Order: sequence, then C-alpha cells, then structure tokens
Amino acid sequence: MAYSNQSNSSPDATQPGEVPGLQGPTQDKASAEISAGLSASRTPAIIAAVVALVILAILIAVGVLLFNNPPVAAVLRDIFIILLGIQSIIIGLLMIVAVVAIIYVALKMYDLTQFVQNELRPMLQRADDVVRTLHSRGVFISDAAVKPVIEVMSFASAVKGIIKTFTRTRD
Repeated sequence: MAYSNQSNSSPDATQPGEVPGLQGPTQDKASAEISAGLSASRTPAIIAAVVALVILAILIAVGVLLFNNPPVAAVLRDIFIILLGIQSIIIGLLMIVAVVAIIYVALKMYDLTQFVQNELRPMLQRADDVVRTLHSRGVFISDAAVKPVIEVMSFASAVKGIIKTFTRTRD
C-alpha cells in the first residue's frame, strides 16, 4: 500500500471510503450542494405533477356529476355549442381582417416600388449626370489651366535656381 507509510496529519492521507485528494469536509459540502441542486431542479416538476393531478381529479368529478345529471349535461352541451359557434365567427372575422391587412401591405409595397422606379431612379440618374459633368469639368480645368501654370512656375523656379547658382559669390 502506498498510503500506509504516510501519517494521518499529511494532506494526502485518506481514510477508508474517501477519494484521494478530497478531504472529508470538502466532500460533504460538495454532496450537499449536489443534493440541494437536484431538489431545486425537481421542484417545478413536482408542482406541475400536483397541478396536473388536481385538474384530472376536477375533470373526473365533473364527468361523474354530469353523468349522474343528464339534464344539466344537456344544458352545458348547448352552451358549449353556442360558444364554439361564436368562437368560429370571431376567428372567421379575424381571418378576413388579416387577409385585408395583407392585401393593403402588398398594395403599399407595389406603390413603393413604383415610386422608386418612376421618381427616385430619374433623380438618381440626374445626380449621376451632374457628378460626371463636375468630374469632367474638373479634369478639363486641371489640364487646361492648372497644369500650364504649374509648368510655367516650375520652369521659372528652375531658371531662378540656375541664375542663383551662377551668380553666387564665393566666400
């Protein structure tokens, strides 16, 4: 045995049934946390099961009462049939409203696409023409006016530099 030569005061000493590397209080705390976590995760399931059993018991009790009292069952049946008819009418009206809303949105989308085709596209085309014209005029002005001025100024600067070079006095 590898642990038989170690003293009980060392941190690696284990008792029978313990996991090496885990001390007693740590193992107890971990198992308490796990069991608390399990009970907390089971609580909603337990509540749901109790609620389901209560609802099932109520339905069985109502079924037994209706079976024993046929006139009451007939009145309740008629009431539920009337409620189902009203519900069907309401659902039908809501479906008609939904179809009308979808048609309205489709017509608005058609109007929007026509607006883009007929109004915005020509405006964008005109803006593109203006930008192209400005670009061509800028290039023309650069080639016709600015470039010659720059060439003349650079030639004058070169001549000035040559003249300075030849007229410079020696010290």
